[in-house]
Amino acid sequence: MTVRRGGTGVKSALIILPDGQGNSRIARYFLKSVYEKKESKLSFLMNTQLYHSFTGPFPADVQTYSSEDIGRHQLPKKDLIEKVTSRKFHAVVDMHPNFNLATAYLTYLSHAPVRVGFRSRFSEHFFNIQIDRKSSDFLEKGYLSIQKLLNL
Repeated sequence: MTVRRGGTGVKSALIILPDGQGNSRIARYFLKSVYEKKESKLSFLMNTQLYHSFTGPFPADVQTYSSEDIGRHQLPKKDLIEKVTSRKFHAVVDMHPNFNLATAYLTYLSHAPVRVGFRSRFSEHFFNIQIDRKSSDFLEKGYLSIQKLLNL
């Protein structure tokens, strides 16, 4: 797979939005900015708590998970794995700014040609594209990098 400037972007993508109320404002902004993209079929996976914190219109293809879907050792349970692996995506993006084993593993299991996540000491095992984000950078800057990379 080649990613190049001027490319057409991805045809289908699963965007895994980050957990936590602190990330909900940024996740909302990202969701709103890609919501109207007609060129790509975007699906979203988010924690149930984040889902309930949103107001306003939602994309049609949103799936949720809760802490009950995460098993021992912070690995996703079978039903959650099937939510991701039952469909083929051109790209899967884990938007967690800090490494999240459950969602990184879901990204890996997707077998999508493009698997994007933020760089961490474990990220090379799960993502084939890693966004380098210095702790001093705003999270929005990392999200903008992902949007540009995938042409969203």
